[in-house]
Amino acid sequence: MKGQYSNIKIAGIASAVPSYVMDNMEYIDLFGKRRVVKQAKMTGVYRHHLSRRYQKTSDLCMRAAEEMIEHLGWNREEIKILLFGTQSADYDIPSTSIDLSARLGLGKDCMAFDINLGCSSYDLGIQAAAGLLQSQPDGTKALVMMGDMAYVPSGGVWEKQDIINIMMFGAGGGVVGIEKQPGNDFTFCNFSDGTGWDAILKYRWTATLMKGNHVFEYAINDVAENLMKFQDELKRTADSTDYFVFHQAQKLIVDNIADVCGLPKEKVITSYEEYGNTSGASVAITICHNRDNFIDKDKVNICSCGFGVGLSMGISFYQIDPKCVLPIIETDEHYDEHMKHNGILYKRRALLMDPCTEIGKMIARQLDRASCNLSLCGDRSTLEELHSQFFWKDCDLFVDNLEKAVEDVSQKYDAVIYDMDNHSKKQIHEQISFLKQQDMLSDTCDVILVSPESESETSLRNFMSNITEEFGCRANTVAYVPDSFDLFPDIGDNTDWIDRQIYSEEPEKMSRPFFLTNAIIRLVSLEFAAVSQTVIHVSDTVNKFS
Repeated sequence: MKGQYSNIKIAGIASAVPSYVMDNMEYIDLFGKRRVVKQAKMTGVYRHHLSRRYQKTSDLCMRAAEEMIEHLGWNREEIKILLFGTQSADYDIPSTSIDLSARLGLGKDCMAFDINLGCSSYDLGIQAAAGLLQSQPDGTKALVMMGDMAYVPSGGVWEKQDIINIMMFGAGGGVVGIEKQPGNDFTFCNFSDGTGWDAILKYRWTATLMKGNHVFEYAINDVAENLMKFQDELKRTADSTDYFVFHQAQKLIVDNIADVCGLPKEKVITSYEEYGNTSGASVAITICHNRDNFIDKDKVNICSCGFGVGLSMGISFYQIDPKCVLPIIETDEHYDEHMKHNGILYKRRALLMDPCTEIGKMIARQLDRASCNLSLCGDRSTLEELHSQFFWKDCDLFVDNLEKAVEDVSQKYDAVIYDMDNHSKKQIHEQISFLKQQDMLSDTCDVILVSPESESETSLRNFMSNITEEFGCRANTVAYVPDSFDLFPDIGDNTDWIDRQIYSEEPEKMSRPFFLTNAIIRLVSLEFAAVSQTVIHVSDTVNKFS
């Protein structure tokens, strides 16, 4: 589809990235200097920004939008359209843009919806908004947000290919302010090639699958061909365009498109060197990153081109006042007020007894991240320390007093968890007996024992059998080898664990704690509610897994 409007003004552009920076040259010790330098030269990516654990794409876009609205002096009541192009929305439903419109203080008559696009979302987003603005009075305004989070796997053993992929991508959010105003030309075209629908593919439960060669061929052939046709039909030469801004897939792709189209190198601006591939936000980030090159000009003519998932692409030609392009914002802010318990354990209740050991604290933090409705019983200092590290702040704390749970808790527990390095069988038996008498255990409650492998398996099985027979509870054990665990604290928004996992000489030691906590999370979950008297070994010897 092709078109031209004479009343669409690109009023402002802003972008935001996280403050945490990974320098790819630091991987030399891991991969060797020759390989790292070769990849950097080929992709052009030397650094990239990664978000902390709780930051979302919407947080980056929100910060960029707030600063742009203030810079432009916009009346929020005149913003009638908000589009959000992303593959990492906050929710499947509703559209994240609806939440964003409320957070920004926009009126209830603002149309807001998400667009499920990645690298092409900048151009296709502003084109969609431009079309919607045609029915509105002059002066009506629209916001188009776009971006994605960089994928950083948490837990498990990172293969070298995982790290190579991480070296390519960065997190970022962009915002374009659009206004219906006569006397401003906006020309566009877009394409969708459904024959390549599976070139970049992700189901809800899978990682993203990409046919790299297919995407590369599409970029250097179809994208380049369509751009040349677009220029010819407009009867524009490279001389009439100040800057060409492509999706920052990588240097090899951007250089090939520019070469095929015969574009002057000085007119093709980039940002992949500093920010990597930032998906749909890459065009906005590139314009903001290069603003010093044209800040002294009155107007600049921009030809932008986003391409990717679909396979899809959009090309746009417009003018912008450089003073309305903001410098890139670095922020670690995250908005948590609207977060609801929505993880795998959001309907499950668990009581963790005396989590004073490093294993116990780790289990508490991971259960919190799985959205478990968690209660802790132990000494005050430990509970307050853990509570300060939790994302969900609504957990119950019973300070040195299990009996207090009878007064404060009306619902029954689905799991009671013990670190056997800190509890004797006699203590466990007495406490389970008390909880049973107080009718605080659900019909399928699981007494989960976390045990070092120094404990006899026969003894553990006999104890679990006794609990089941006497109290009617399920009982399961997760056993581990203490010496094979690296209990580096993976706490809150701290990003040290990323570097630690990449550079660890024994990465499996960092991964085993995740295996242990994931086993516990599964045992607490409803899908394992029929599992009983099982010993799960998390050890450093393959034949010990059962």
